[in-house]
Amino acid sequence: MKDRFKKSYLLINIVLLVFIFILLLNFFTFKLTSFLFVIPMTLIPFGILALILGYEKKKQRFTYESFFYILVFTILFLIITYLSGLFIGFAKSIYKLNVSNLLNNILPYLILIITSELLRFEIVRKGEGNNLAYVLVTILFILIDSTIYFTTYDISSFDGKIKFVCLIVLPSTFKNILLLYLTKQGGMRPSITYRLLMDLTRVFILPIAPNFGLYFESTIYTILPIMLLMIINASLKKFNNKEQEKITIKHTYTYKYALLALLLLFTISINILASCAFKYCLISIGSNSMNPLFYRGDAVIYEKVTDVSKLNIGDIMVFRKEGRRVVHRIIEIKIIDGEYIFYTKGDNNNSEDGYPIVKEEIDGKYITHIKGLGIISVLLYESYGK
Repeated sequence: MKDRFKKSYLLINIVLLVFIFILLLNFFTFKLTSFLFVIPMTLIPFGILALILGYEKKKQRFTYESFFYILVFTILFLIITYLSGLFIGFAKSIYKLNVSNLLNNILPYLILIITSELLRFEIVRKGEGNNLAYVLVTILFILIDSTIYFTTYDISSFDGKIKFVCLIVLPSTFKNILLLYLTKQGGMRPSITYRLLMDLTRVFILPIAPNFGLYFESTIYTILPIMLLMIINASLKKFNNKEQEKITIKHTYTYKYALLALLLLFTISINILASCAFKYCLISIGSNSMNPLFYRGDAVIYEKVTDVSKLNIGDIMVFRKEGRRVVHRIIEIKIIDGEYIFYTKGDNNNSEDGYPIVKEEIDGKYITHIKGLGIISVLLYESYGK
């Protein structure tokens, strides 16, 4: 039995070392960064190990508990950080939620997440107790993250090297330590959940992100995995004797109130945005005048404007006319006696709006929109608000 385990450990370590070498070789020579290169770096070693050692889809002891805690705490973190954006501001994502982003980024990254977590789970199941394999698979995934974002920074310069280490390597290191822990405790489900929320949704799907600044953001996403690991580890201790005591997470106060708290916090967040009490505001779109940029039922997030001289032709602004808010594009700007006069048009309209807009009527400048978020508000207004 010991010889069989030694052989499997040796095979796992050799496979991981080979692919680490390939990634390092690419890092210093070929510099390939596409998903077509990265995905096979997880898929092929998983296939080799599964083919030789077999693959068993077996739940870990704390699958449900780990999944629940990582889901709740990660969503809670995202809501709190986005609420902080009301005070520090938001940065617009470079990725747009369109077909191109779906095909070039979202789907490939989703495949990478699945293949990565399959490999991680295979290492945990077949290499149980093989600490060297745990170290090697963590290094492998750090190199994969580094490969994807290799061209983001100019690592030929000292400043570029510092940014690359602080913004990519360090967060990736602690993220993969957390993911290894989650896989050991709960299998693939909690690890995939965390990556879907933090790696896929946050980076490629959400249209805006809190503008923390590069180094503060690096600190947050380096510390977050450590904090989550400590919190979840402490939370799971109460389930050490769950079989004997016949307790599950459903018997805890966390389970009873966490989902309600998240729902309330999300509702409060939307209401804060809609109240326009801060720098950013959210309104529902009631017409299709700006198709195809956004549609009836979408919600627009805009930034309040105090200096209208910063508005330019082509910007989309929010203004008030006849008791309602309008979100249209600026097509002409005139300055008469030192006063700025704006003329607008809906992208989907045949003619421009037939009125000038002055400073006192301008609320803000369009930042981004969220598809479908405002449909309930629009339907309620159309049914009862008129």
